[in-house]
Formats: sequence, C-alpha cells, structure tokens
Amino acid sequence: MSTEQIRTLAREFFMEQDRRKGPLSPILCATDYTATIGSNPPMDFAGHSAFGVMFYQGFPDIYHTIDDVIVEGNTAAVRFTLRGTHTGEFMGIAPTGKPIEVTAIAIQHVVDGKIAWLVGQFDQLGMLQQLGVIPMPG
Repeated sequence: MSTEQIRTLAREFFMEQDRRKGPLSPILCATDYTATIGSNPPMDFAGHSAFGVMFYQGFPDIYHTIDDVIVEGNTAAVRFTLRGTHTGEFMGIAPTGKPIEVTAIAIQHVVDGKIAWLVGQFDQLGMLQQLGVIPMPG
C-alpha cells in the first residue's frame, strides 16, 4: 500500500468506529487483529469492539477528530481528540452530563491492506477529572 492509502485507512478506522457507534469494521481489520489500549490487557477484534461500545454507551455523541496522521512504512501514528457528553453509565460512573475533550494517540500496523494491530494511549486521568470523578489539581 502507498503512504497515502495507509493514511486513508488509518483515518477510516476511527471514522467508521464513530459511524458504527463502537464496533470495529471487519472490512478494515485483519482477522487476527489485536489492540492494546492504555493499561488494559490486549484485546482481540471482539474485545476492542466491546470496549468501543462501552464508550459510545456512556458518551452517545462521542466522536474522533483526527489531528495528525504520520505514516512510515506500514505503520501509522494517529493523534486524535475524543469529544462527547457523558449521558450514559460509563465504567460504573453514573451520567454526569459533562462534556469531555480527551487527547489520544494510536499506532496502527497494516498488513495486506488491513489494520493488524493497534497500540493506543489516551488521557484517562484528564477524562476522569473532566467528569468530576477525580479532583483537578490546584
């Protein structure tokens, strides 16, 4: 795949997740897809889809804004911002009605035109502070 095709695939991954409200697209992911997000244990396709659904249940209006995509070889680094409103239960936290804006980065590796694995980090502490679950410093 060309650099531009990988850049497009990397973006489509998140746009399709927004469109589907959590589940991953089997068209964009390899059959043996794996993901590691934050300190969570590695997840397969079904596990990452369930993780996504949990987010969209807690933040039904959540969406990704892609800030940067950098491609080298068959790997894309995607920096994005998640924005949404906490109107559903999320990880045992009752809806607060508060908006969140959370920065994140994901590294995606492409094999045979599909995303084979993803490693991601997002500002979990900042998100919990914005929800009022953890106090803001100062």
